Amino acid sequence: MLWLSIGQIQCNHRRCTFVPALFSQGPAMSKVKTDQIPGGLFRVRPEHCPKTKQEKYKRLHFYVSRLGVSVSDLLMETLLDLRRTAYQYQDPTMQQTALKAFNDEEYTNAVKELLCIWLHMEAMDQGGDSMPDWLLAFLRLAFGATDILIPHPRAMTVLNAYGSCTNEEALVKEAAFKACRALGFGDAALNFAPQLAPLLVQTSQTRQAILQESLVMPLEQIISYPLS
Repeated sequence: MLWLSIGQIQCNHRRCTFVPALFSQGPAMSKVKTDQIPGGLFRVRPEHCPKTKQEKYKRLHFYVSRLGVSVSDLLMETLLDLRRTAYQYQDPTMQQTALKAFNDEEYTNAVKELLCIWLHMEAMDQGGDSMPDWLLAFLRLAFGATDILIPHPRAMTVLNAYGSCTNEEALVKEAAFKACRALGFGDAALNFAPQLAPLLVQTSQTRQAILQESLVMPLEQIISYPLS
């Protein structure tokens, strides 16, 4: 079960922070202004800022846990679809690879890869380094807290590997490829990567809905929400 302890975040909040410039050592941060956020996406407003430190950590716990569960569920659906269509490959080796089982380490490593990129993409959707300071701090904490949700690989280690990506297309291709490598697809990772790309390019509404719930939902509902 992907679960994040409120106590762990509070006790270890210093290690949930990272370099001052958000994602500065990873893929380039967009200079998009808040009023240029793509239409239809959830726009964070000043009134969404948590009022207290306690509220912030409860909402942070909810946000990171919901993101992790969503990435895990969507990845599982994608891999099940891949297994169902495995016999469409003419190459027997490709068929066997598509049908391979995944151990816990392979699967959680792939989830961590995708989760880190989801957070980077969310930061860009919210205006990059032009977003409000409180939201920047919230997303920094969320990014660092993924290391409590899934300790390895470390979030900054994941993101620093994308330093050569200068646009979203390159980022998506690289992330899908790295997730396939993490899943143990080996030399076939490049062939299967397009199957995972939709987890990044077709999930903005899912990401936005989770952020909106995390910041807007009444705190009582946040606390009682079943995160499993």
